[in-house]
Amino acid sequence: MKRWFLLFAILIASSTFAQTVSVEFRVDMGVQTLKGLFTPGTDAVKIAGNFNGWNNGATPLTGPDADTVYSVTVPDLNVGDTLFFKFIKGADGWENDPNREYIIPAGGGTYSAFFNNDSIFAGNFTDVSVSFSANMEFEIVSGRFVPGQDTLSVRGSFNGWSNVDIFSQSVGDPNIYELTTIIPTTEGETINFKYAFQGPRGTTWEGDPNKTYTFTAEDISSGFAFIDRTFNDATLATLTNQSTTIKFTVNTAGAISSVTGQPFPSVDNVVLAGAVSPLQWPVGGWPDSDSIRVIFLKDNGTDGDVTAGDGIWSRNVTFPQYTILRIQYKYGMNWGLASNTGGNDNESSVGTDHFITLTPNMLNGTVINQWAVMGDHDLVDVVVGVEELNSLTPAQYELTQNYPNPFNPSTKIRFGIPEAGLVNIKVFDVLGQEVITLVNEFRNAGYHEVDFSASKLNSGIYFYTITSGNFSATKKMMLLK
Repeated sequence: MKRWFLLFAILIASSTFAQTVSVEFRVDMGVQTLKGLFTPGTDAVKIAGNFNGWNNGATPLTGPDADTVYSVTVPDLNVGDTLFFKFIKGADGWENDPNREYIIPAGGGTYSAFFNNDSIFAGNFTDVSVSFSANMEFEIVSGRFVPGQDTLSVRGSFNGWSNVDIFSQSVGDPNIYELTTIIPTTEGETINFKYAFQGPRGTTWEGDPNKTYTFTAEDISSGFAFIDRTFNDATLATLTNQSTTIKFTVNTAGAISSVTGQPFPSVDNVVLAGAVSPLQWPVGGWPDSDSIRVIFLKDNGTDGDVTAGDGIWSRNVTFPQYTILRIQYKYGMNWGLASNTGGNDNESSVGTDHFITLTPNMLNGTVINQWAVMGDHDLVDVVVGVEELNSLTPAQYELTQNYPNPFNPSTKIRFGIPEAGLVNIKVFDVLGQEVITLVNEFRNAGYHEVDFSASKLNSGIYFYTITSGNFSATKKMMLLK
């Protein structure tokens, strides 16, 4: 009897795990309509998420009534699964981040929301003339943005994140691009937006997070607002001072598809996409035709890959001078192949990405990723360049004590050389084993400073040694974590 009872319980449990249900998704477009951001009967409403491969257009919603509520019933959803999704209006007007999240209940259910969770309409909107001024100097100097070839637009919550609002080059300053557009708004309303430029190499967006602007009482009373920004809010302190090469590595062992929640049957290719050139994002849904926008990694011992066939895919990527320091990216697997389990964007859900942070003087570094472990990651094997501090020339060779000391995890090392020549600076542990070569290059006479990041080292005593000409010196430093 006990045996039959146990077998019955297992069968019941198995049937529960396998249960599929239908869920109705509803989105209220009423506030969007009142604000003039949506036209019922003309603009489409769609939903995209991990249940349909984040396909923009695969699951349209309908609104047969006059209540501006659009709905669709999605069948065959597994009870207990977590859905990540967004609603889309028009051709490509995705909701703001973050993704929506919904756990499928037993018996099915209904999910209802306002588009962008915007449920408040204050009325009495005022047309405000908003002038955007975008400084593109760093993008132009780096070669990422080509005047006369690329077009710059502002895309945001006020225009469906589309490229309808195009900038023009300023007559007075060719690095400045300007645009004036009318936005119906009220005091206290916040718009989300980003700049993006489009050309033969695809579309380049500013990195996350979204930029915001909140309208003030003065904006409403004057009917005018001015938004003046550098692309990516860049300054010399927030950009690389030279080209920087990063080795991207991702361990694909046990990789699970975010589309199906199942392991990949095989790993046939791995790609890299991102927000900072030369990385690019494919368009929504990551269609096969956008394979030219992603970088294919290697597992054959070439192009930065260390060991062929070990399931760790790698590629060296060089970011040009004046690249922003925070790099946003993610991987995809089996691009365009049947074995990709239904979607090229299959490492994690849309809006969930990897991030690394460069330093202004960094020359090289490596990021070690595990498939689908998203978020911020430290760089290892970092090699940094040298910053020239001033135009003074020391009377003799100098190696100063690092500061701060003790440090965690970064410190600075200053040195002075009275004549130009090859400079070599290395870091050693207490056993005398070399940890890293910080400098190995020709430097002009003068005072210089180099950054040392020890984020991947253990606490303890380390030594740094300089060699230049006939001069050699060693000092001790302490890492405390």
